[in-house]
This record gives sequence, C-alpha cells and structure tokens, in this order.
Amino acid sequence: MACRADVRLREVLAGDRYLLCSDGLSAVVEAADLRAAVVAAEDPQEAVRRLAGLAREAGGPDNVACVVADVVVEE
Repeated sequence: MACRADVRLREVLAGDRYLLCSDGLSAVVEAADLRAAVVAAEDPQEAVRRLAGLAREAGGPDNVACVVADVVVEE
C-alpha cells in the first residue's frame, strides 16, 4: 500500500507552533478543535496530551500519532 505525504513549505518565525499528525487524529477531530487545543496549551507536551484526549473522546478507530513543535530562537 503506497502512502503519500502532504508536504508544504512555510516560513517560520519564533513563537510559531506546528502540529504534525496522522489521520488517526485529523480524521476524527475537527480542525477548529485541533487548533484550539494547540493554541491553548502552555507547551508542546500539554498540546499532545490534549490532542490525544480529543482523539479518544471522538472514538478514534485508528492509531493516533502527533508531534507539536514550537519554533524558538537559540541564544
């Protein structure tokens, strides 16, 4: 079975937060709810916990994989 990645190039800025996830999350949780969970979280780890909880609450029938990353400037 072939799979195809959804690839997009973005200009990143310090303070941006990115979500990479499988369809086990995006197929069962509305985009607005995904965004709200990511924005409301204090840090990426909390965002992942919130997102996994949303997938469970939605009865996700598939594996859920997600990574949340903050763009930071190293000093």
